[in-house]
Amino acid sequence: MPAKPYAPINPGDEVALIAPSSPLPDPADLLDHVAACEGLGLKVRRFPTLELRVDYMAGTAKQRAADITKAFLDPKIKAVLCLRGGFSAAHTLPLLDLKKLGATRKLFSGFSDLTMLLNPLMSVGGLMTLHAPTMGVFRKADDLTNASREALKQFLFGGIDAEYSYRGLCEPHFQPVTLRKGRAEGRIVGGNLSVFVTMIGTPWMPKTGGPFILFIEDVHEKAYKLDRYLTHLIQSGFMKNVAGVAVGQFTDCAPAQHDQGAALAVIGRTLAPLKIPVLAGFPIGHDLPSYPLPIGAKAVLDATKGDLVVRVK
Repeated sequence: MPAKPYAPINPGDEVALIAPSSPLPDPADLLDHVAACEGLGLKVRRFPTLELRVDYMAGTAKQRAADITKAFLDPKIKAVLCLRGGFSAAHTLPLLDLKKLGATRKLFSGFSDLTMLLNPLMSVGGLMTLHAPTMGVFRKADDLTNASREALKQFLFGGIDAEYSYRGLCEPHFQPVTLRKGRAEGRIVGGNLSVFVTMIGTPWMPKTGGPFILFIEDVHEKAYKLDRYLTHLIQSGFMKNVAGVAVGQFTDCAPAQHDQGAALAVIGRTLAPLKIPVLAGFPIGHDLPSYPLPIGAKAVLDATKGDLVVRVK
């Protein structure tokens, strides 16, 4: 599962803004999303799917796959950024030449439903990708939004030989919660938990081969469903090489009526039989601030000291 780092970009570079999943609920908000992308210091080229809608999808699978492919293969485009998540990125996978796209070494950034593209581009395409907020997150100018924006700019413009300690990068917003002590090394896979588990049994589920660190986050999922997803990952055999788990934000994941376990308690209990380090509290996911995480990067998770060190090289 080795992945090559994405090529660095510079302020002023032209980037693609595409919609591989769902359209905006209100089309009138598009200009704000484009402006937010420009606010990162980038020149934005708008692709057709930004203004398409087929039910809950930003156009047909063929239209969305065409945008993805054109964005990656256009030599003037230096990075591919996503409008929003939602649903339906999975529809595009059979229509993509992931190895050809990965060979461009272009930065691809998104989260939530884009987990369906982040991991296959990494595992099949051999390209390190970036789990990071989509453009709607950056429309405001409050302190938490600004912190998220500046963190993303570090990963966009910081080069490919950087090393990031998340205790330092996210301070003061990272409050480590150790669910099980220990130290683990491996490449990072994962993203949105409920999306990630749907790749089990498909050609696009990462084939880890060696030790890896699973990153998970989610939104609007009851605690018992988190148990279901993690149990499915374990029983599928996928977790046989897992070295550790980094737990991001679980937004609005309260227990169902009459249940007692909150999200972290359920996660800790479900993972306990694996006897691996588990560290929670990462400000990565659907809340603000939301920090980037490179999928496919080598990392050291220290759940005893409360840190994750990622090497983008």
